[in-house]
Amino acid sequence: MKINFYKMNGAGNDFILIDDENFTPEPGLIQKMCDRHFGIGADGVLWIRKSSISDFSVSYFNSDGTGDALCINGARCAVLYAYSKNLTGKTSRFDFIGKVFEAEVLDDNDIKVLLDYSPEFMLRRNIEFHSKLISVAYFDLGSKHIVIDWDEFKSDFQEEFKLLSFDDFDVNLIGKELRLHPSFQPDGVNVNFINKIYDRFYKIRTYERGVEAETLACGSGSIASAMFIFLMNKDVPPVELQTRGSKILKINFEFSDNSFKNISLIGPAEKVFEGVIDL
Repeated sequence: MKINFYKMNGAGNDFILIDDENFTPEPGLIQKMCDRHFGIGADGVLWIRKSSISDFSVSYFNSDGTGDALCINGARCAVLYAYSKNLTGKTSRFDFIGKVFEAEVLDDNDIKVLLDYSPEFMLRRNIEFHSKLISVAYFDLGSKHIVIDWDEFKSDFQEEFKLLSFDDFDVNLIGKELRLHPSFQPDGVNVNFINKIYDRFYKIRTYERGVEAETLACGSGSIASAMFIFLMNKDVPPVELQTRGSKILKINFEFSDNSFKNISLIGPAEKVFEGVIDL
């Protein structure tokens, strides 16, 4: 069976997009497609289908074959694809993880995605890590994240992990340990580190569950990080985060009654190429 695919990129997060109702997203097939040596290569697969409640439906599968989690960078790619195929206008509605989202195509292929629900969160969750008690912030936006302040982490573990700079420390080593930490089992978490550069501008590095490696960007992790920045009284929104892929994600929201409202993320998306794969 031959099937068309579209290679998409959202701020460095790369995806294989499939727009075919006959596609069957089996875990082994997802793994094969995402393999960067023997497949197309991607962080995950986006599956676009018709929807009875919105303009289109999106499902996302990590490169390890797991699914049912929110991916905002992937959502932006799906929005751009739908717009490019005249399936929608510049504004659209799509359903993802059982929720309906609104989106808008802006200039220069920037896509704005709106979230109309507040995540579950715990600002200070203490966990034991390498015989020390550290504090992380926990957020569940439909994908589960912890956020860690780089300066605090460096202060605790500079000698043990030989931490020199935010750009050079081993996120894959440290992120994997935290992603598999007993406190967050059985599902595990995505792990985000943030470093303030100047007011309302931060760098972010993310170890993604399901990809099991550092990725060049994570949209939901960036939203969680912007919320952490606000709750820790570091800055007020809008906040910009520079991803590992050097792209900028802009997050805005309102906060009242211990709840986040009018959450939005603006960031780039693009089609890299398209092709046909023999399944």
